[in-house]
Amino acid sequence: MTEQTSMEEIIKNFQNGEFIFLHDDDSRENETDIMLAAKHVTPQKINQMRHLGGGLLCVAISPDIGSKLKLPYMWDILLQTKSPSLTSLVNTQRNKNQRSTHSITFNNRTLGGATDSQRSDTISSLHKLCENYTENENFYDDFHSMFESPGHLQMLIGSPGLLDSREGHTELSLFLCDISKLTPIVIMCEILDNKRFKEKSVADSKSLANENNITFIEAGTILDHYKNNY
Repeated sequence: MTEQTSMEEIIKNFQNGEFIFLHDDDSRENETDIMLAAKHVTPQKINQMRHLGGGLLCVAISPDIGSKLKLPYMWDILLQTKSPSLTSLVNTQRNKNQRSTHSITFNNRTLGGATDSQRSDTISSLHKLCENYTENENFYDDFHSMFESPGHLQMLIGSPGLLDSREGHTELSLFLCDISKLTPIVIMCEILDNKRFKEKSVADSKSLANENNITFIEAGTILDHYKNNY
């Protein structure tokens, strides 16, 4: 599949649990990520993401979920320690569009671990908890009793306002969740080149997508849809 795929087809594929290859702007990371709506996580899907991607396996949550759980970004955690050895690690020169959305690492307290099954169970339990989070008065307490940190999954939190404030993979994928009417949790992983030991090129990412019948899209496709419709 190519980047000419219509937004209607992209949304349908995403809703149905298919992988999406998303390339961000050349002026940003110039990387392609493989992503999956968390609703459809299985150990087999995690295994596929590891082999097709090879980068860090991350779980993105919406800024609203992050806010209700009172989870900060990692750069904020480091700054709040007031420890010179940690605060000096934060690059305060980055503008908002370049700032990392990384937050904590986490596991399910009883199901979590490093295996594909354990990571799938952790993500599945997070998705189940968040399905009706706006109606759950105990959402904060439930999360903190079910999960622990550090863990084997990297959490990302979308920037407030999503694409109004940042145009990274995190915000693009969460916006795709929003328009697909899915719980705003996305699994993603960078696609790396095991021969050049760098990010896989756009051309090679497109070829990999075609070989595996996976939708490949450019960030501009989602951004154009957003600007034209919202």
